[in-house]
Amino acid sequence: MTTAHFADADLDASPVRRYLHLRWPLSPRYLLTRVIVAAAAVFAVVSLVFVCLIATGNPAQLLAGPDASLKDIATLSAQLGFDRPWYEQYVTFVAQVLAGDLPESIRYGESALTLVLERIPASLLLGATGLAIGTILGLAAGYVASVPNGRGWRQAPVTVLTALDSIPSFFLGVLLIYVFAVKLGLLPSSGAGSPASLLLPALTLAPVVAAPVARVFRSSLIDTHDLDHVRFARSKGVHGLRLTLRHTIGNSLGPVVNVLGVQAGMVLGGAIITETLFSWPGVGQLAISAINNRDYPVVLAAITFVAAGYVVINLVVDLFGAVLDPRSTR
Repeated sequence: MTTAHFADADLDASPVRRYLHLRWPLSPRYLLTRVIVAAAAVFAVVSLVFVCLIATGNPAQLLAGPDASLKDIATLSAQLGFDRPWYEQYVTFVAQVLAGDLPESIRYGESALTLVLERIPASLLLGATGLAIGTILGLAAGYVASVPNGRGWRQAPVTVLTALDSIPSFFLGVLLIYVFAVKLGLLPSSGAGSPASLLLPALTLAPVVAAPVARVFRSSLIDTHDLDHVRFARSKGVHGLRLTLRHTIGNSLGPVVNVLGVQAGMVLGGAIITETLFSWPGVGQLAISAINNRDYPVVLAAITFVAAGYVVINLVVDLFGAVLDPRSTR
């Protein structure tokens, strides 16, 4: 194989350079397919929420309260349409969700969707911070562990992150509060009054992302070390940071991006417990409070947001991963 051939292999094998050169733009058919699949997933989740709602009995009993009479429950059920056949309720329910016209909160007396929308920025801030910290830790640990002929201690960061990931988030959060807030007094244990308040809940979420990113990035880097264009570059005297950035890391990010999509959804769902533990004013804390207060409309709106957020995140990550590696769209 000539040097020109190796140069072509280098260009073909580098996802970042493929993106810069726009060699393989995503086809409209692929984009349309991904959007349709995402919309179908959201629809399936909304349908599942409806099934769970019907399975728990007449929601009017929750809305009316424990002291309501049978007549009051029947009147409220007729007003809200819960006395109609299930298929009519289903059509109405889906239409309300798509229009954003959910019932009012029992406790707050305003739109449940409005309450959720007010809490979304705080949840996104916490989730993005936890995702960023976890990604940085995972990439660093995976790279250290992938160095050829490295010593045994290089595996320690991945092992530590895996051990932290195995700890339940509520226990890890309590442990962080005890060490950094109670014993050392370095960070606040709850609230959102300052940027420092964000650190402990974000660190609680970070291992969920860091551990799988570290394992996948390490394996991907090890596989990339043996690719033809990397060995050719090494034989031509390319070493160190230049070899790593230009030939190794860029080819190893595709699997990491796919992992981040799954873990970002898990961070969004896991934030419900973390927000409650640290009194973080996000959607998770609102959902737990609504469950305790039997505020069915708010619970419904929060679940719909979490499910839709998970699907949208995975859609964005799938498209970004396809841009990095268009071969996955074939």
